Amino acid sequence: MELLSLMVLALLQAKDVRHAELAARFSGRAQTNSVIRRVERFFDRHPLCPADVAHVVLALLPQTRPREFIIDRTNWKYGQTDVNVLMLAVMWRGVAVPLLYALLPHGGSSDTAVRHILMDDALCLLRASQLRVLYTDREVIGHDWIQELAQ
Repeated sequence: MELLSLMVLALLQAKDVRHAELAARFSGRAQTNSVIRRVERFFDRHPLCPADVAHVVLALLPQTRPREFIIDRTNWKYGQTDVNVLMLAVMWRGVAVPLLYALLPHGGSSDTAVRHILMDDALCLLRASQLRVLYTDREVIGHDWIQELAQ
């Protein structure tokens, strides 16, 4: 738990997910390469469920008032592989901190079913009253999506 907490705090400071950037923000006298290896071993030995990580992130963020959330899709290439992700993030001090995600098996926008699964997973972590605003863009549209979201 201590290492996971240090990683989350480093993530918030670095605004970057690269291990070297996180390791540089760890306290102590260990060399950056040693800290990077420690982080790698942690993930090798303790695969994390995204919902567990999201729960820890929400607990570490100090605000208790209703929060602002964002749903957005991002895509990039990992070598020759296209990666298409629908992400739910919480806003904290102007930074979108990723909480939950769904890998989309295709290019293009997400569908209503995937968005509902993501929001259902989010509502297992927090109550609807803890959501002040949910931001998204024009890609996340549809009568069924809005109706079920309102419920």
